[in-house]
Amino acid sequence: MNTLCPKPDVCGSCGWSHIPYEKQLQQKLSDINGSFAIKKLKLHVDDIFASPKTSHYRNRMDFVINFKGEMGLREKGKWWKVIDDHTCFLGDEKIEALFPIVREWVQSSGLSFFDRKSNIGTLRYAVIRSTSIGETMIIIVTSAPNGESQTGEGNVSMIVETNDDTVKIEAALADLASKANTTTLVWSINHTISDVSFGDDLRVISGAGAINEIIDGKKFRISPNAFFQTNSYAAPMLLSTVREFAGDLTGKTLLDLYCGTGFFAVALADDAAKTIGVELVPDAIRDARVNAELNGGEVTFHDAKTENFDWMALGADVVILDPPRSGMHDKALADVIAAKPARIVYISCNYKNFAREMVELSKYYTVEAIRAVDMFPHTPHVELVTALVLKK
Repeated sequence: MNTLCPKPDVCGSCGWSHIPYEKQLQQKLSDINGSFAIKKLKLHVDDIFASPKTSHYRNRMDFVINFKGEMGLREKGKWWKVIDDHTCFLGDEKIEALFPIVREWVQSSGLSFFDRKSNIGTLRYAVIRSTSIGETMIIIVTSAPNGESQTGEGNVSMIVETNDDTVKIEAALADLASKANTTTLVWSINHTISDVSFGDDLRVISGAGAINEIIDGKKFRISPNAFFQTNSYAAPMLLSTVREFAGDLTGKTLLDLYCGTGFFAVALADDAAKTIGVELVPDAIRDARVNAELNGGEVTFHDAKTENFDWMALGADVVILDPPRSGMHDKALADVIAAKPARIVYISCNYKNFAREMVELSKYYTVEAIRAVDMFPHTPHVELVTALVLKK
């Protein structure tokens, strides 16, 4: 079996690397249309944009560090097993170059490794991020140092006492920063036993604590915990599709729900009379406000859950919906139907959930245009963008 992955039997990172790329695109269209058929929707998508890059396109990789000090990706279906010294051909070349430096540091740092059964140990994850303009970020996720406790909120660290463990970790991380020569290195502390690749307390070891990206002429700041489009090379196609499907925004109010770091809101703000973004992740909203300022755009951002925020009185003419993979909250969907904006641009990374929600939306909206954008080559995932117009 020909595959781009050296360990396709144990690594589940790609899944479709054995399928020729053209066939992957056709299969994604078939799967989308199959989901529509199951829900008896009279919808059909024929248009799919291929990713400009099909390898080394991911700008973020989360590598697990296990209790032995091994570092790599998890084995398929085995959360407790790590494929040591295994990166992924999907990760950006800059990430691939940093991986062996970080792995060697992990094993020689003198720090303990987190045991996910006993919940004891320091080093948990190494997250490496990159941008198309050459900037890189390393985030080392650890358990809380012995003797420290957090009494602050969000990312505000309130240290009760500075101890030998803290000093030791900081010294080790400073050593990594000098070896890796990365744009920024951040220490991310997870005070819980939850096995997640992010922390609740961020401490900048070197650099500015964030990296920058430029997409379609717009500049974006990316902080450690904030989501950004995974494929920077295909992101301009996604953005141009959303802009096309939003139509003429002259004199209109644009509302971006689940706005994240403001990717769509910031990019389209110049076209609309008024732009508003809603996002529940505080880190993302902080980045979104900075991104609007960086690009000279006027956007009002609200830090709130979409389903809990009263946005219906804002008089939005065009609403962008870009929910997480789990889809829209039932309350949020009900609010959209109740508000009945004239136009909706729905960006879905889970076409099955989109098909389920379209059963309700199709009662009030007509599909004007629909297009798939392949942001995730060699995986079953795909972005689906749909323009919905209110029925008269």
